[in-house]
Amino acid sequence: MRKMVLLPAALALGLGGCSGDSMTPGGRDVLLGGAGGALAGAAIGSFTANAGVGALIGAGVGVVGGYLWNQHQVAERQAAERRQQQLDAAYQRGVQSGERQARSSN
Repeated sequence: MRKMVLLPAALALGLGGCSGDSMTPGGRDVLLGGAGGALAGAAIGSFTANAGVGALIGAGVGVVGGYLWNQHQVAERQAAERRQQQLDAAYQRGVQSGERQARSSN
């Protein structure tokens, strides 16, 4: 009975951190990965009569997965920003070249 009360309380406290705008995308990814992993681990662990250990293992795997996913997203955003900077620089070089050609033809 005690475990049945502690699990919802722990979930409420853990997911309570997701509310508001104070959480970073990285923190959210890690937390959601951990929560999802814990739920999946508990479900899988319940088949072997040890849902608690399954939840702990699942939470650990989920946290690592959430962290790796976040790092992938950060790298993708940085690559997109670099591509945009290169496009902006190429555009500016084209504009300057066009202006020079227009001045020299006058």
